[in-house]
Amino acid sequence: MAVVESPVKLIGRMVRDEWGRQIGMVISVLADDRGDMNSLLVRTGDGHVRRYRLSELILTDNEVVVPSGFKKRLKALKRRAVLLKHREALLSSLNGGDEAQAEEANFSRERSELLAQADFLLKQVERAYRRCTEQVRYLQHGMACLEVERELGNVPDKAYELSMKIMMVDLRKFMDERRDLLKLRSELINLVQELSSPSRQSEQEAAVEQEAAEEVPSVEAGEPEPVSA
Repeated sequence: MAVVESPVKLIGRMVRDEWGRQIGMVISVLADDRGDMNSLLVRTGDGHVRRYRLSELILTDNEVVVPSGFKKRLKALKRRAVLLKHREALLSSLNGGDEAQAEEANFSRERSELLAQADFLLKQVERAYRRCTEQVRYLQHGMACLEVERELGNVPDKAYELSMKIMMVDLRKFMDERRDLLKLRSELINLVQELSSPSRQSEQEAAVEQEAAEEVPSVEAGEPEPVSA
């Protein structure tokens, strides 16, 4: 969160998403019950009014940026997953007992909840990726059709150049967003797999230790060790 000397100074600034698409304009600030101005009132391009907390925004010299909610939620899920992993490791180092079994049950529930949330977020990201891909296809198709109409003499040069410039700018923004969504999708798939099989690594380590133990010949007490000739 950027430090703002006076949120009132943000009134009139443009609000965009992190890929540069215009969302709307700041039209007012909102105060909480204590009188602290901690939110902005934004009029969006479709005429609706939305509230954004200052803590959720990125502030630049000339505009207000709304970061991706997907990235924020993924970061929180990954932090919780790492914390759960460390807590489980600490528990495994302690002696067993009723309390340890109860903690293991709690960990199992937490892991199931994390898995459900990660899977839900993955589905949302995949839907957003499909919508973004659809926008890219529409723009590419529109650019091709515009070229054809210009060649046929149906579109004036000035209108062609303006429309083509707008579509090129939008195309780059959607392609940037699609790239970010694809990266998010990959990270979420890895997180879902990790939460789905938390004991895979420990099982592999145990198997390696078992194989190593089997390779070492055991020596019974009181029995002389074999001596190679």
